[in-house]
Amino acid sequence: MIFAIVAVIVIAVVLLILSFFMNDKFDELESELEQISISTMQDNYQMKKKIKVLEEELLTNDFSEDTVHND
Repeated sequence: MIFAIVAVIVIAVVLLILSFFMNDKFDELESELEQISISTMQDNYQMKKKIKVLEEELLTNDFSEDTVHND
């Protein structure tokens, strides 16, 4: 009986020590998700900037065409 208790304790200690050296897959997954989120936000920002520039170009083109037609 004592042998079984000691064996269980030894196995528990070995597993505890091994758990510190194993890679945590949740940390890797969290890191990947964070990178995807940052990348998506950067793409979104760049697209908004490009749309704003295009809208400004269209507005200035419309304004210049209106002034030419009104003259």
